[in-house]
Amino acid sequence: NSQSGKGGVAFVMETVYGYKLPKEMHREFADVVQRLSEEEGGEISPEEIMAAFKHEYIALPYPFEFKRIKVEDIDDKECMATVDFNYHGEPRQISHSGNGPIDAVKQAINEEFGLEMCVLNFSEHALGSGSQARAACYIQMRDDATGEVLFGAGDSANITKASIRAFFSGLNRLAGKARQE
Repeated sequence: NSQSGKGGVAFVMETVYGYKLPKEMHREFADVVQRLSEEEGGEISPEEIMAAFKHEYIALPYPFEFKRIKVEDIDDKECMATVDFNYHGEPRQISHSGNGPIDAVKQAINEEFGLEMCVLNFSEHALGSGSQARAACYIQMRDDATGEVLFGAGDSANITKASIRAFFSGLNRLAGKARQE
């Protein structure tokens, strides 16, 4: 309910759904859940918490909608990433090199759109076990132009896709904050 703490929200996400939110993300998501609890006028269910998580982090296709990524190793220290996505509904493709897929995509997006996005924190874990497990990824990002810091989250059966979905989630959340101001 509106009095529940950030630890309670993180506990529900981990024990019921398997999402191990980074400690730095607890307050951010707890604030989302608290607003929902206040709007609903009281206690909310684990299903409503998960729906809020999906709405706030996972299902954000605007203005950037990730479609696919291709990653090729250049050498032991660098790779080339080519990412297909929609921007305001229009198909786009960009490529860039970086020290990994996230770095390459971040550099490509920053250059293509004149942005100043910075990745501050990254974590990942398996959702489930065995060969059918999915990956969950969390990326804390900062818009250096505004100083705004937010998390993005993504999941997929493919760990690279999960991490890029988390990047696009953060990118869309930062874009949403910029529109609100």
